[in-house]
Amino acid sequence: MIHRMLPSGRPLRRFGALAAAGLTVLAALAGCASGAGSGAGGLTVGVTLNAASNPFFLAEGKAIEEAAGPGVRVTVQYANADVATQSNQIDAFIRQRVGSIVVDAVDSDGIGPAVLRAEQAGIPVVAIDVTAAGADATVASDNVQAGRDACAYLAEQLGGRAKIAIVDGSAVSAIADRMTGCRQALAQAPGIEVVATQRADLTRDKSMTVASNILTAHPDVAGFFGVNDPTAIGIALAAQQKGARVKVVGVDGARQLTDLFGEGLIIGTSGQDPAKLGRTGLDLATRLARKEQVPSAPVLIPTVLVTPQTLGAYPSWG
Repeated sequence: MIHRMLPSGRPLRRFGALAAAGLTVLAALAGCASGAGSGAGGLTVGVTLNAASNPFFLAEGKAIEEAAGPGVRVTVQYANADVATQSNQIDAFIRQRVGSIVVDAVDSDGIGPAVLRAEQAGIPVVAIDVTAAGADATVASDNVQAGRDACAYLAEQLGGRAKIAIVDGSAVSAIADRMTGCRQALAQAPGIEVVATQRADLTRDKSMTVASNILTAHPDVAGFFGVNDPTAIGIALAAQQKGARVKVVGVDGARQLTDLFGEGLIIGTSGQDPAKLGRTGLDLATRLARKEQVPSAPVLIPTVLVTPQTLGAYPSWG
C-alpha cells in the first residue's frame, strides 16, 4: 500500500503530550519501538530520498512503492537536496513511529544526527545509494567501479594522451567513491593530465556554469568526467555553447543521457540500477523492522559501462 505525504515534509497530525512527566521524547519513543510501525495496520516504512528533480531518485521511489507487498505500507518523501529538510522528514517518521526508515542521504555525514535520533527511538535505518552515518544497513552501487570504468573508457577514447577536467559533486559517499575509481583509472594512463577539478552540485545548470568556467580557463581540454549524468549533460551543454569538441563521460545510465549518444560529445556512462537499489533497501528495511538479521557489510550492486555500442543491451531508465 502507498501513502504519500505532503511535499513539505510536515507531519499530517500532532501527537499529544507525553503521559509520563520527566521523560524525554526520544525515551518515550524508544519505549514504544517494539511495536512501532506494526499492529493491525501492518508495517510502515518511511522513505526519504534526495531530490525529485533527479530521475535517479524518482526511479528509486517508484521501485520502492511498487515493491511494497501485502502488509507493508511505504511513505515516500523527497528532500529537495536539502539536509535540513531530510532531517525534518526523519524526525516526522520518528514521531509517527514507523517500523523502519530508508534514506538516500543528501549528505552522508550531515544526516548522521537524524539517523541517531531514529536509532535512539528504536527505529532501524537503511541507507541506499550512499552511506548515511549510523545506518544499520547499506545498499549502494559499486561506485568505485563506476568511476573507474568511466574514466578508463574516457582515457582510451582520447588515445591515452590528452588534457581532461573533472566536475565533482556533493559531499556524499557515492561521489567520493566515483572520484576514487576515476583516479585509479587515470593512474594507469600517465598520458592523461587532469588540468582542473571543480565541484558543482550534481545538477545540470550548476555543472554547465562550472564547465563553462573550466573551458574558458583551459580551452585545450579534450575530455571531461562528470560524476553523474546531469553533470555530464551540463558539461556537454557548456561545450556546445563554446564550440568545444570534447568527449564527456558520466555515471548513472539515465535515458536523459543515453538519448544523447551519437551527438558527438557524450560518449559513455557507468549505468546503475536505481530500481534494484530501492527494492533491496526496502527488503532490508522490512527485515530489520521484523527483527531479522541482515548483512552488516554494505551490499554492492555492480555497475555496467554503457556506450553507443553497448546501449542495445542496456535497460535504460528514467
